[in-house]
Amino acid sequence: MKKLALVLAVTAVIALAVAGVYAASDIRNTKHNLANWSGNQYRSTNYNEVCVFCHTPHMAGGWPLWNRNYTAPTFIAYSSVMFDPQNFGGSGQPDETSKLCFSCHEQQNTATTKTLFNTSNLVNGAAPTFNFIKIHATAALGTDLRDDHPIGFNYAAAAANTTYELYNANQAAANMGETAAAVFPGGQMTCSSCHDVHGKVGPGGTVIPVLLRRSNASSMLCWSCHNK
Repeated sequence: MKKLALVLAVTAVIALAVAGVYAASDIRNTKHNLANWSGNQYRSTNYNEVCVFCHTPHMAGGWPLWNRNYTAPTFIAYSSVMFDPQNFGGSGQPDETSKLCFSCHEQQNTATTKTLFNTSNLVNGAAPTFNFIKIHATAALGTDLRDDHPIGFNYAAAAANTTYELYNANQAAANMGETAAAVFPGGQMTCSSCHDVHGKVGPGGTVIPVLLRRSNASSMLCWSCHNK
């Protein structure tokens, strides 16, 4: 019992330390800032707002005050001889939160980027225009997800299978300085399980690359979930 108590205490200290190191960033300092003043390579030419490309306080298309008019197609899910998402309470299809990501990242074009439920009244309701024709090729995931990390399954169900050597949901989230509810919405593995779309900062106040929840230097993001 003393050994177990010591392990739990050390784990709690590590989780608190991680939480203190990885803090919320500012979307204005990330590639998701599409405002015309952002200085990013990919940005709007006529909208100076930041949040409007994803959110609107009125006339939204659903949670979380979503401003994107997007109908998700059927995706080809990741599966292998070792893993099938249907064995863990899922289909491998993007959940509602991941569909938000795919409204831009599905295709290498800007059609869905321009289609908003509620346009900016600062430009008299004009649709956003951009200084680019296509998003970067590596950011366009397409509909074939067989070459991407699996999503659309219940993380706790997969972690219960010791074959996969996964931390439980609470510990995996604590390793990122987060809560399980934030990392695994609805208990599901989603795009947002690895990515923080608003950005995070790491040690020294540096923005973590690729909008990750935790730096993957030395594979630390991978090891947040994978107990190898």
